[in-house]
Amino acid sequence: MSENTSISFMKKLRIENTKQMLMINGNDKANPLLLFLHGGPGTSQIGFIRSYQKELEQHFTVVNWDQRGSGLSYTQQIPQSSMTISQIIKDTIQVTEWLLDYFSKTKVYLAGHSWGSLLALHVLQERPDLFHAYYGISQVTNTQLEEKTAYDSLRKTNRFLSVALGLLGPPPWNKKIQHFIFRVCIELSRGGFTHHRRHILTVLYQLLAGNEYGIKNISRFIRGQRFSAKYLTDDLFRFDAFNSVSSIKVPSFFISGRHDLIVPAETSKQYYQFVDAPEKRWHYFKNSAHTPHIEEPSLFANTLSKHAVYHL
Repeated sequence: MSENTSISFMKKLRIENTKQMLMINGNDKANPLLLFLHGGPGTSQIGFIRSYQKELEQHFTVVNWDQRGSGLSYTQQIPQSSMTISQIIKDTIQVTEWLLDYFSKTKVYLAGHSWGSLLALHVLQERPDLFHAYYGISQVTNTQLEEKTAYDSLRKTNRFLSVALGLLGPPPWNKKIQHFIFRVCIELSRGGFTHHRRHILTVLYQLLAGNEYGIKNISRFIRGQRFSAKYLTDDLFRFDAFNSVSSIKVPSFFISGRHDLIVPAETSKQYYQFVDAPEKRWHYFKNSAHTPHIEEPSLFANTLSKHAVYHL
């Protein structure tokens, strides 16, 4: 690919009272745009994702965005009152409109991972006209249902962790320490962020040694994650897709990892079967936990590109 057709740059975008960071990469600027909404709240991925999206960049111009209060978009000057789901939905729409104007496009593809999939459902309710199609990765539906499903699954399948979980007791839990203990159990069961531990090590290495964040910005990543979680976690736990989003007006494709116990595939598939959309498909990644786009990047790129080509 010649240099004048490829694209790779970072962009600070002014959104109301904040500057927010975009990273834009692709092999051919003529390719369709894919806006990726990261998980969390606050788990920005600019610092490590390039290692996993090389094949994706052959098909799309991929836009990663550190959301308000996350990663390189975090500063101590961000008003706490602006850390709401409604504001981040507005931010998402503004980012999308800027991309359409900058690249002279009429629509983009939208991918949302975990927390980002919650945001995406809201954005698609407000402005479906901006998007070709939607990819829901580890689709959040109802956090309390997801925790109960994962708790029951772990108690049945993991004898060692079943003892600890029995002492913890079933959800719902009111204390942060209870959620933390449960999350540790999920990670120990290899049903957490990744199923294969080597991917965690690679992500950490990229965060520390990569050009995007590096050691000088790792503290912003950590502080942004804590800051976002503090103000947005309640929104996450109140969300119920079954009650609030019964239909999506664009073709929608759902991707879940077989080993995922943060957002069990069982609950995401229930929503896939429930929601009404012009077209919908279900994809089950057998070697992944919560981050199939990291654990199986080739399959992920092929899955997205197949549907993108079909709908262009």
